[in-house]
Amino acid sequence: MTTPDALVAHLRSHAGDALQAVIIYDGDDHRDLYRRDDVAELHGSDLEAELLADIRTDQGRRESPAATAREGELTATVRLFKKRVIVHLPRDDASGTVVLLDTVAAGRLATFVEDIRGDIYDE
Repeated sequence: MTTPDALVAHLRSHAGDALQAVIIYDGDDHRDLYRRDDVAELHGSDLEAELLADIRTDQGRRESPAATAREGELTATVRLFKKRVIVHLPRDDASGTVVLLDTVAAGRLATFVEDIRGDIYDE
């Protein structure tokens, strides 16, 4: 298993300064592996609790064996917001890792979503 420091270093090699935080959770417990200074105030906040509760209740698991056979196992969910990208990497039904990023880290995805929303909703 990768050490927490090695995991953070690996994520920083991909995301650079866009990496905001890395949180691991197991059941109702969670801890930071990394948190950038400008988002430090989120630690222990109601907003952080809400974020983790949303992720825990929205596991995205498929109940249908046919869907799982066709698509494979869920490996990650990505939530794209105007100011943040949240990547959830579930380990099992009770544990996983959450990676918070600036939207620049998912620039192509953000641009794609903005463009198609513009086409669909005239935004």
